[in-house]
Order: sequence, then C-alpha cells, then structure tokens
Amino acid sequence: MRSSWMLSLALAVPLLASPARAAAGATYYVDAVAGSDANSGQSESAAWQSLAKASALTLGPGDRLLFRAGQRWQGQLSVKGAGAPGSPALVGAYGTGAKPIIDGAGQVDIAIKLTNSHDLTLDGFEVTNWSNSTTARSGVNLYAKDAGRLENVTLRNLNIHDIDGPGGSHVGAAGLMVSIRGNATPTYFHNLLIEGNEVGKVRSYGIITWSTWSRRNGMTSLYPVETGIPDSEVVTWTPSTGVVIRNNYVHEVTGGGITPMHTRAALIDGNRVHKAATGRLNTKGGNVGIWWQGNDDIVIQRNEVSGTGFNGPGTDGHGFDADADNNRSLVQYNYSHDNDGGFFITVSFSGAPTKNTIVRYNLSKDDGYEVFSLSTETSGTEIYHNTVYAGGRVVVVSPPYTGAGSYPLGKIVHIYNNANGIKIRNNVFVNKTTAGYDAQNSTVYDANVYAGGPAPADMNAIKQDPQLVAPGGAAPADYKLQAGSPARGRGVSLAPGVADYFGTAAPANPDRGFHQYPAALPIATTSYAQLGNHHPFRMIDGDTATSWSSVASGVTFPGTIDVDYRQARTIGSVTLHTAFAGGQAITELDVQTWNGSAWVTQVAGAKLTWSGNNATIEQRTVTLPAPVSTQKLRLVVRKANLQWGNFALYEIS
Repeated sequence: MRSSWMLSLALAVPLLASPARAAAGATYYVDAVAGSDANSGQSESAAWQSLAKASALTLGPGDRLLFRAGQRWQGQLSVKGAGAPGSPALVGAYGTGAKPIIDGAGQVDIAIKLTNSHDLTLDGFEVTNWSNSTTARSGVNLYAKDAGRLENVTLRNLNIHDIDGPGGSHVGAAGLMVSIRGNATPTYFHNLLIEGNEVGKVRSYGIITWSTWSRRNGMTSLYPVETGIPDSEVVTWTPSTGVVIRNNYVHEVTGGGITPMHTRAALIDGNRVHKAATGRLNTKGGNVGIWWQGNDDIVIQRNEVSGTGFNGPGTDGHGFDADADNNRSLVQYNYSHDNDGGFFITVSFSGAPTKNTIVRYNLSKDDGYEVFSLSTETSGTEIYHNTVYAGGRVVVVSPPYTGAGSYPLGKIVHIYNNANGIKIRNNVFVNKTTAGYDAQNSTVYDANVYAGGPAPADMNAIKQDPQLVAPGGAAPADYKLQAGSPARGRGVSLAPGVADYFGTAAPANPDRGFHQYPAALPIATTSYAQLGNHHPFRMIDGDTATSWSSVASGVTFPGTIDVDYRQARTIGSVTLHTAFAGGQAITELDVQTWNGSAWVTQVAGAKLTWSGNNATIEQRTVTLPAPVSTQKLRLVVRKANLQWGNFALYEIS
C-alpha cells in the first residue's frame, strides 16, 4: 500500500456523482450567481440562490438538491428530510467545474449539518469553516437525536479543509463528525458509508463518530467538558452497525485522524492518515492516527498511517490505538511508519476493559518511542505475523510542547501495569537500536525473528538476519522475505489460510513476519502430542539446533510423523538427526511414501542403534530399495528410547 496510491485515490474521485434513482422525485437547483429565492427551484433556469432557501427544504424519497459547480455559498447548509429504501435522496452538484463550496466562514458551528437523515447521500462538496478562532467548529456533521434506526446514509467525495477550533483533541468538533444525542429513543445508524473524502487542516479531529447511547461497563460519560453532554444523557450502549469508513485521506489535524466510537462490526479500510495530532495550539496531551473506543468486532485494515505527533512520554502519538471498552478488535494489513509515539497501543481503565485484540500482518517502519504499548486494563492481546523495522530514528519534540526533548526508541514492546494475556508470535523484528522487550505478566514470546538489539526469552527464536528485500526502504514490498530467508516455513501455525499483507494465504507451517513467501514449503505433522513449544516444523527447518519432542508421558507405539513436501520429489534415503540419542532417539521405524491414493511401505522394521547420550548430534540413515518420486513421506515409529518418558527428533533430511 504505497502513499502515492492512497493519495491519488483520495483526490481523484469523480467530482459530480449522479447515481441512478430507483424512484422519481423532485430535483431542486441552487445557483449563487443567477438564482433567486423567488424562483421555483425546479429547473436550472429557475434555480434558488441562498443556503437559507435550500435549508428550508425537507427532502423526500428520490428528491435531489443540487448546487451549481464552481460556486461558493457562505453560512450553513442544513439538510432535513430523508429518502426511502431503494429511493434515496441526494444532496450534490450539477454542471461542470470545481466542487461547489459551502463556507461557514467561522460564522456557524457547522458548515453542513444533516439531521435525522436516512436513505440519503451527500456527495461532491468542498467545505470550509475558518476564522482563525479557537471556538469549536466542524465541517460536516451527520446528527441524530432520539430518531431510532437510521439506514443507508452515504457521505462521499467531500473536500473538507481549514476548520478552526481549539487546536487540540476536542471530540465535540471535527472535519467530518457523526454524532448521536438523546436518551429517550435508542438511536443508531445502519449501513453508514463514509468514503473517498479528503479532510485536512482541521483544529480538532479529522473523522469521528460517537453516541450518547454508549453506557456499558465503566463507560458512563462522553467527554462532557468537550461535548457539553451531561452524564445523565449517556445511556445504554446501542451501537451503529454496518459502518464503513474507507478510502479517505486525512491529514494535518490536531486531534485523532479517524476515530470510530460505539459501533458493532465496523470496517475501517484503505484510509490514509498523515500528521494527526500535529500543529496543536494546546501544548499538552496527545492523540493517535486511527483510534477507536466502545466498539465490538471492529476491523481496522489496509490503512496507511504516518507522521502522528508526540508530546513526549505518556501522550500517545501512535499510528493505531485500541482504546477503552473494545472487544475483539482486528488490526491487519496496515502500514504504519514514522509515527513519533509508536505503531500500536491498547489501553483502557477500570470497569471498561479492552479485550481480545488481534494485531496481525502489519508493517511498522521507523515508528518512534515505543513500537507496541500494551497498557492498563487490557487483556488477550495477540500480536503475530507483523514485521517491525526500527532503524534508529530519534524523535524530536520541539518547544513549546510540554514534552520537548529528544527521544530515541525506548522499547519494542512496553507493558504497563496490569496488561495481561499477551502473546507475541511469528513476528520479524529488525532492530538497529538497543531497545528491548518487556515480558512481565506472563507474556508469551514464541517463534519470532530478532535481528539486532536484545531479545526476550523465546524458545523458538531465530536470531539471524531475516534477509528482507530492501530494509529501510519506503515501500512495503521492500520488507518482503527473500527466497533464502531463515524466517521461511518456521512459524507457529496460528491462522492457516489467512492471507498475508500481500494476499498470499498462510500454510500450516507459515513464514514469520507480514509476508508469506508464495513458494510452498514442506509441512510436518505428527500423531504424537508435542512437548511445550517443540513444534513439528522444527523437524524440517534445516537447523539441527532445534528439535521436536513428544510429551513426556503417555507415549504409545506405533505412531506417525508425516512430511508433506507440497510438490513431487525423489527420495532415495531418509536421515534422522538427534542429540542425547541414547535417551530419546527412534530405534525402530517403517518408511512409507504416498502414491497419490495410499501409503506404500518402502522399508519395514528398520532398526537404528545410537552410540551416545550427550549433546552431540548423531545421525542414522535408512536407505530405500530404490528411489521413489513422492510428495509425502511417513515415518511409522514403532520403538524409541524413553529414558525421560519422551522421544525427540532434531531433523529429517
């Protein structure tokens, strides 16, 4: 996901969208130059002129309210009314030229406000609202109050810019805001689409959604200082559903870039966020490129986030944040780079925990201070199949910010307070710094690659150069594995069939990191339960320093060890490699090959004698009567040395 692709997508959406109408309605025209409010408004030659006249209209099914391209209106456009299922209303543009401009000029709190809308599309406007004031203002606000279920609203192709305000993280204002108020009738949006918009130079949030229908667990308040909403109005969590925020470009905002709150199964996909939490007038505090609160089953994928600002320790500044009161967030296929606070943070507070977050198949390049921050009241965070490149960038926070100073990378993984249930597996860490890894609260590290810097305790660690294509480069493809990478085929099986960052499905024995090399590698399986983290892939990883082992009790014979080579190969002999062989080596086995429909025994009852019982690797070879072309090999284990109750195998070659 390259920056140029995301930028062109955001800026090159069609100027004037006129979707086919399923049912006829009236069309109303507004012309700032040639129109008159005394006209009927129902033809281009009899167009209205003012926002006041347009705002007096109540839209119905199939109705269209169109503004002439290339013209400017000052004040507020208030959109009322709604379409119907299959017959949406449209507020858009007509004619040719630049997008029509709605300019609040700092005279109104919101430049375009849509109230209790459903089955309605807002498409193709330029929106601004600036007077260089610190009063909270917004560009576009989709607003609802005690209105029940509101379906099928689309906000697209909008260029929202230069929105003034407090200059910090003020959730009551944004370039594009979706806000739900009230506590009498449960209110939420269903099938809300926010796509193809550019939102930039905003002194608050870029894109944000929130609702007073958000009370659950410990979430009993909705930022009353910033929104003016008393806690008494915040009532039972009633999430918006079918929310999609995709292909938007958000840049140079003082708060968060994209912040969905109070949704179920929302999709945040393909967005570009650059320089969130920058240019702040407030010298304290912090924020995140994309962060979310009070959601269940949200998916954050294929986004690129960079340049998020940082005010020093304790002030966020990350690319992504699973914040308070979230359940089962999935963060995948994202490209995070040059965010001053780090790549990913998860944090909550007592009574509103965040649980079961998955962070997988992402790339983090030169994210600063703490790549992963796992903090208070969070549990079950799984971080796997990510690639992290820490090149040694030093973050500089300049005065007048309260955290002014220089900050080299402090930690790859920093664990705060009671964060628990953390599993960090199958990742590639290229670390050109001395930053380390926290491991408290029973954090599990397993099957990661550590190139440079310190490494935590990891039974399946690879401490070698992962042989990336062009580490330090600006494109995600620069961080793919080369053919000879030691990370290939040596991951723990966590999500077989799930695609990597580039779309290649992971096999049962995956590569480590965010890239799955497309060429198939062998898979090892066994009928015996494994001991601890002694995974079967260790038998075929090409490294006699690693081993597979059966459990230490309950071993029964015969049992099987299978190797699927994923393609036909010719086998003339099988060599077993084992250390401490006198205590744990296989002593009798059959060798079988697969003919496409059944197993064929090539050698029956081969007996192996081992001479030592120490750390020296011994090897014994069983030769087949004749070479056999096969895709699969099976060892039928009939006897083994069981001095410690288990047997082991270091390599099959």
